Amino acid sequence: MKILFNIFILSLVVLFINGCSAKRLTIKSLHPSKIEKEKIYTIKVDRFFHDDVNQAISLESRIEDKIVDSKRVFKLKNDDFGTDAVITGDVLNSSLRYETYYKTEIDYSRCRYYRYDERNRSRQCIEHVIRYIPCENREYNVTTNIRVIKPITNDLLFSKTYDKSSHENVCFDYRPYPFYRTSGDKYSINSKIADQIAQDIVDDISPHYVYYNINIIEELDDKNPLYNKALEKRFEKSVDLLVSKNLDLAFGELNALDKELNSQSFEVLYNMALIHEANNKLEIANKLYIQARTLTLDAKYLDFINYAIERTSINLEEKIKAKSQLP
Repeated sequence: MKILFNIFILSLVVLFINGCSAKRLTIKSLHPSKIEKEKIYTIKVDRFFHDDVNQAISLESRIEDKIVDSKRVFKLKNDDFGTDAVITGDVLNSSLRYETYYKTEIDYSRCRYYRYDERNRSRQCIEHVIRYIPCENREYNVTTNIRVIKPITNDLLFSKTYDKSSHENVCFDYRPYPFYRTSGDKYSINSKIADQIAQDIVDDISPHYVYYNINIIEELDDKNPLYNKALEKRFEKSVDLLVSKNLDLAFGELNALDKELNSQSFEVLYNMALIHEANNKLEIANKLYIQARTLTLDAKYLDFINYAIERTSINLEEKIKAKSQLP
């Protein structure tokens, strides 16, 4: 519960920080299954009630395709013997709601009223025909409840209700309005939503990667007497390499700067730590972030760094748990 609370607080910090810089690096971190006390490898997917969107089939496909670090996480089974978990559930809702409205459009090819000029024997349109085009706002929705059960003891290991929607706006200006509906669109789109739900289910019951867009420190403080124009340009070059994901070259530039500055630049240390984090070296990254924090009193950058320290600490714990769950 503490980790979940900390992640929530971190997400609020991200909302603040992301508004401060346009340049970010996407990193990923391995997180564990939400079924923490059981190691699940073999799974049987039982039938789902009211399954008119192929929820069970989508789930089987997602389970079979789940790979983490080039390793297949699960093995599907057709019976309970030797099975670690059985997944069953209920499609609580598969619906299409729509509301009709009309948009107006002036048809300049058709005139409703004319003004006749007797002197020139000509007429001029003073009001064109207005077309009323039927349109629909559509909301597709699928709600699925799942239960993960241990077959021998019938213990409930995990339960959750997933709810996803899709919205679209359709106008019938060049095609007939469908006064008589078929279920084809609803089935097609809700089946896709069910597949998205299947992906969410698999992420919840298996180790999975979480992605973060992390701010890069873009420039050196020009008021710091340690820096000169040449150093600033080299730092900016390393930032460009980071943005283009040339991490090895960026690290080489930053490492050289760090040595020249005797590890006294928090900007350099922060970006070096970010590269280590992107390479999944969380312990090294965490130590560099802590070192960087001792070198600045700037409130904005302290927010960057404190978030990074907390993030890497939590993600290191999550990584250790996730590794223990892999086959």
